[in-house]
Amino acid sequence: MNAATQTDHEAPRPCICIEPGQLLGMVNEAEQALLESGLGLYQRGAHIVRPGTVLVTIASGQEVAAQRILEVGEHALVEAMTAAAKWERYDARRRKIITADAPMQVARTYLQRVGRWRLPVLAGIINAPTLRPDGSILSTPGYDRATGLLLDAGATVFPPVPDQPTKAEAAAALQVLVELIASFPFVDAPSHAVALSAILTACVRSSLPTAPMHAFSAPAAGSGKSKLVDSFSIIATGYGAGVISQGRTEEELEKRLGAHLLAGDPVIAIDNCEAPLAGEFLCCALTQPVVRARILGRSEVPELPTNAFVTATGNNLVLVGDLTRRAVLCRLDPKVERPELREFLSDPIEIVKADRGRYLVAALTILRAYHVAGRPKRPVPLGSYQIWNDWVRAALLWLGEADPVATMEGVRESDPKLDALLAVLEQWEEVLGGDIVSVRNVIDKATEQVTGLGFYPKMEFRRPDFREALLAVAGEGGAVNSKRLGKWLAGNQGRVAQGRRLIRAGMSGGIARWQMQVVTEAPAGDGAD
Repeated sequence: MNAATQTDHEAPRPCICIEPGQLLGMVNEAEQALLESGLGLYQRGAHIVRPGTVLVTIASGQEVAAQRILEVGEHALVEAMTAAAKWERYDARRRKIITADAPMQVARTYLQRVGRWRLPVLAGIINAPTLRPDGSILSTPGYDRATGLLLDAGATVFPPVPDQPTKAEAAAALQVLVELIASFPFVDAPSHAVALSAILTACVRSSLPTAPMHAFSAPAAGSGKSKLVDSFSIIATGYGAGVISQGRTEEELEKRLGAHLLAGDPVIAIDNCEAPLAGEFLCCALTQPVVRARILGRSEVPELPTNAFVTATGNNLVLVGDLTRRAVLCRLDPKVERPELREFLSDPIEIVKADRGRYLVAALTILRAYHVAGRPKRPVPLGSYQIWNDWVRAALLWLGEADPVATMEGVRESDPKLDALLAVLEQWEEVLGGDIVSVRNVIDKATEQVTGLGFYPKMEFRRPDFREALLAVAGEGGAVNSKRLGKWLAGNQGRVAQGRRLIRAGMSGGIARWQMQVVTEAPAGDGAD
């Protein structure tokens, strides 16, 4: 491009002189040039990032082009700084000012200014209109300073979202979504409500501080779980959900989730879980707006926003421990031997692809109408998910749908950790009652032996059920381990289950004492940690 053309069509770039001893000034000038350049650089956590398009694998195994948040490294930052400003330095050999590239030292120094960058904060990239946290409509392309979201719909044109929809219009919009998922074999009305909740949540997840995981379970493969997840992912993003496997350990799952959060994936599907699903990091990602995550192939632990919609699928999916209060569960059951051979009357994925805008606007109309109506008759608070509870869940109840949160009780009842706790409590009450005991006392009672009957009598356990219950929570090498039992008691103290709980009853001789209590009424707000 010649100089005349550049002058006619481009704003002049600022000139930055490269001088020894002027690092601070050069870095400041470089940042100002980046801010004025329109190159699309942002900050996200401890990283400088830019939007980009990459290939991602979705549940069907296909690779699709998707918008992602990409980290800007030091070489890429040198390139951006060189593009944003005209850099000059004095060439002593040639005795004149010459044009140069931005110095690597300037780029590296700027990258170290974490917490002091003036670049706009990028909360996420969306490719369709959405609603802001205050209920207003976000439909203008570009960076939205109110939310930190970048709207880039490309060539796609969406119908306008009604500004003042009525309840009747919301009901009509709900029917559009109901018809879309009519072919799925939902077990009950709450499961159907979870599917509707998934559509609404996915479309506004970037504006919600937290949202429960939406899980999908069926007795056998081929029942439509992944198809259902892809349907609402396509409505919200235009493509199927980015999938990750559960992994063999919680650490593997954390690193995989962390990588997708770093990339800004709007929908993350933990696909085909074969083992009970649990994990401290997953629980934190579902209840905290920001987490620190270990990333595959990296030693750092960056701080990342968690505004991705997380789902999980599995055959007879089991959720464990604290995850049971962080998930709603949709159950599908086609009630046939070979569900993968079952034909859908219509393919919801193809329907959505053909008219994505219709279904996206339907979802936003429901939520906008409920907001315009003043968000009436909000349900009882739901710990950790207050905004989601008062908007998504409440809108469905307002329109007469079943309660998706009703499925949480079924999730809790199938929790193997709860089963183990109940088994210990039942036996503890029968054997020890309300006695104050040490861990050693408990183990001695559970493993006490007596001489059995018969011609050749042998030693038998007097209380085999109590021993088996303790082995399930603190067994090691066929024996009840006192250290593991003490740790288990500490981890479950105060948890109420069927009107009973274990409490720490002080110390005696440096040894912790424990007691079982009958609880007549759970304290207000119990379980909303």
